Amino acid sequence: MTFGKIVIHWVLIVLLFVVAGCGQKNVLPPSAKKTVSTGGRLVYGSLQEPNTLNPLLSDLLATAEVGSLIFSGLVTMNDKGEWIGDLATQVPSVQNGGVSRDGLTVTYKLRKGVTWHDGAPFTADDVVFTWKLIMNPKVNVVSRDGYDKLASITTPAPHTVVLHFKEYYAPYLTLFPTILPRHILENVDNPNKADFNRAPVGTGPFKFKEWRMAEAIVLDANPAYFRGKPVLDGIDFRILPDTNILLTQLKAGELDIVSDINRDQLDQIKAIEGIRTVITPNMVWEHLDFNLDRPLFRDVQVRKAIAMAIDVPAIINTILKNAASQATGDQSPLSWAYNPAVKPLVRNSNGARNLLLQDGWQPENDGIFAKNGRRLSFSLVTTKGNKLRELVGQAIVQQLKEAGVEAELRPVDPAVFFNDLLKRRRFDVAMYAWASGVDPDDLSLWHSGKIPGAGNGYEGQNYPGWRNAEIDRLTELGRSAVDLETRRQTYFRIQELIREECPVVPLYFHANVAAVKNTVANYKPAPTPGGSLWNAWQWGWNAK
Repeated sequence: MTFGKIVIHWVLIVLLFVVAGCGQKNVLPPSAKKTVSTGGRLVYGSLQEPNTLNPLLSDLLATAEVGSLIFSGLVTMNDKGEWIGDLATQVPSVQNGGVSRDGLTVTYKLRKGVTWHDGAPFTADDVVFTWKLIMNPKVNVVSRDGYDKLASITTPAPHTVVLHFKEYYAPYLTLFPTILPRHILENVDNPNKADFNRAPVGTGPFKFKEWRMAEAIVLDANPAYFRGKPVLDGIDFRILPDTNILLTQLKAGELDIVSDINRDQLDQIKAIEGIRTVITPNMVWEHLDFNLDRPLFRDVQVRKAIAMAIDVPAIINTILKNAASQATGDQSPLSWAYNPAVKPLVRNSNGARNLLLQDGWQPENDGIFAKNGRRLSFSLVTTKGNKLRELVGQAIVQQLKEAGVEAELRPVDPAVFFNDLLKRRRFDVAMYAWASGVDPDDLSLWHSGKIPGAGNGYEGQNYPGWRNAEIDRLTELGRSAVDLETRRQTYFRIQELIREECPVVPLYFHANVAAVKNTVANYKPAPTPGGSLWNAWQWGWNAK
């Protein structure tokens, strides 16, 4: 979504998927939404507590959510998936002169008169400082991808920032979603342990007031916010790690918005008077990774048979309560890089069995296939504690068994799963989710140079170990081509190769399910990483 207009099907899908509630009692008539009352505090319920309030140092969703209320970036996205200016006055492009023809120079014109929450002026120097902090090897930032493509940043005027790239970087608009204050952090000895990370100062619509551990993060409206004072007086980000407590508080009317509702509670929440449920598709895709270095999975016929044996629509219908959409590859239907020619797999147990028979596999007495004394049996690892994912895993195990494939579901601690089993590739098959970026760049997922190992310092997320010269060339071209159509066709081909070689089994794209009080006005969840809070400064109350 970095270049060009968002294709029409994006808007259509959003209109189709944003669903309000359960019957007319939970749906506000249009007339009730015209007048918005100001003031008051909104309570936002979260199942997760941030581990820091510095978004550059954490990949937790809760950190990103609170961070989006406190901080601003150069540009952001609205609920239609369109780039809009944030601290920048406009989105730079070749057409408006903000991007050079070769794509190596990007100029941002910054808003004047913006101040940090402590009253200090925001200037271009804060952007330069943020880049230097990100590139400091002693700072534990989540990612330096893209920032390491910059040769320098110049500031020809206090409110002008010019990015000079060493090489063209297609998703340039995704850089700098959070700008940090130079005047506070410049002389901090260890940014990783700075007091700032627990009591931050930003330029966003809400100011940090208090963090009560395991209870709430309290934010007050920023009266000097550059878009105008927020409608609300403040937001209380209430932490409720137990889903049953969350449900109880919803029923008691103590929560105004809860995002990321568990599907197994969806029917109960729909029955709560005065609450509407809002289902919004997002760009998080669930999938199975094959470890292609395991002898069993070097055989593409085995991988295809496993993919063919899984009934994704049934899983979406019965377990996910239809709050998901079947995936065909790594690109969301919300993306301009989505290839509509790649159709969803249809379950065919007999077809899966025939593939295995043609490949020399034969069923044993218990129905499980074997070949050369090796049973078609493996472990399926996933994250422990995610009940929904474990239910999906159990369903997949049963579906595979019906096709003569034996899998053992093995839930493991998330920290072990991500930091050990995936990173060191100690798995047979792994089930988890990736959040697709607003740009389709997927070099880190598929390029052979991104297979984590001792040779590259365990960098990259090509956990399957996919080695394909054409994929290497395409992923490099996808992030270097300036022409949008060239990039589109590049990603179309990658999706075709994913189907042909089946290094992973795409399962489904998630949807966010939120519970929102009917009294809340201007709640406009976005299907992009901007999520539910992108316009929180406009939230208010429907006047009676």
